[in-house]
Amino acid sequence: MRNLGTIYKYEMKKLTGKKLLWVTAFLCVAAIVITVFAGLIGTYYVDGKPIESNYEAYRKDQAYRKNLSGRYIAQELLQETVDGYSHVPTNVARYSLTEEYETYARPYSEIFNLIRSWTGMDLASLQNWEPNEAALYEARAQRLENNWQSIPLTDTEKEFWRNKESQIDTPLIYDYHEGYENMLNCFLTVGVLMLLFVAICLSNLFADEHSRRTDQLVLSSIGGKAPVYWAKILAGVTVSVAAATIMTLMTMSLNLGYYGAEGFEMPFQSCFSTYSYPITIGQACLIAYGILIVASILAAVFVMVISELFRSGIVTLAISAGLIILGNVIMIPTQYRVIAQIWDWSPMAYLSPWNVFDPRTLTLFGQCFTSWQVVPVVYILLSVVLAVAGKYIYQRYQISGR
Repeated sequence: MRNLGTIYKYEMKKLTGKKLLWVTAFLCVAAIVITVFAGLIGTYYVDGKPIESNYEAYRKDQAYRKNLSGRYIAQELLQETVDGYSHVPTNVARYSLTEEYETYARPYSEIFNLIRSWTGMDLASLQNWEPNEAALYEARAQRLENNWQSIPLTDTEKEFWRNKESQIDTPLIYDYHEGYENMLNCFLTVGVLMLLFVAICLSNLFADEHSRRTDQLVLSSIGGKAPVYWAKILAGVTVSVAAATIMTLMTMSLNLGYYGAEGFEMPFQSCFSTYSYPITIGQACLIAYGILIVASILAAVFVMVISELFRSGIVTLAISAGLIILGNVIMIPTQYRVIAQIWDWSPMAYLSPWNVFDPRTLTLFGQCFTSWQVVPVVYILLSVVLAVAGKYIYQRYQISGR
């Protein structure tokens, strides 16, 4: 198509020349910085009295976690954890404020939290527990089975996950992984920021021509209407992907730069116990943020097509913002399997760790595919379909409106 490159450069210049884009980008950057370091801000209070700052608590717990790094979640470590917590008195209102907790138990709090998440033990149960590595992993296996039953998964899916579970080496190893865990904690916020950025910056891309009555001038291109449309789509996708990539790199750089890059190879199950695919926490972060970039393509195309369909930036922004809010507010019960899965895998709801690492799969020809294997392909196909449909809407308006 003739003139596509020239028109594309012109559209990019229009987009990047808008103050709205740079103001929105600045606010997104500020929000990411606050999100990454939010856990270090403030002070822990009990009954109105300051106990310690969140930063001091983080530094102390960081040292304890690094001391545990590289150790297997096995009999020896379990015994040490129980021994440490056996010193904690149970006849107090807040055992975490006692000297015994600080001295003996807190260094093993990360392991106790893991045991509690697998078994449901409280402090009293832990103190009366005879550490048993095999029993602990059996409890985790039973928790997985109960989770699969509650969703519910099909027999094919259950067998798929049992097979994946058998590929995980046990006992699991614990590594210091603060940087990667915080990246996953930031994922939902970064995803929402990306969707809002796209909605705000691209909602007027097509609508402006109609509202300002400049569309006839733009369409005087010697190459016709098609190059104008595709140049706009490509420009919008470029800006969207660039923004998602920059947000991703910034989130990764801040987290790994401050909290540390150690722990990439730690089994994902050591912090996300209900997922059975044999990946590391570092790979999980790459998968999640890779999907965020792919989702930015579909988000951009959707916003631009809606902008052309309604020919109003305000309406487009209202629809986009409304969908983003609904995606983070509405939760469809998992018992309604098909509807819930479609909703949770839609772009406005999908960008969260629990949906990316969803045990629900798509079964095709007897083979199960995880959400992070299916969703990027579906998003790309939907982007192409929407873009083609938008071209029809764009050309049809010109025919009937001129």
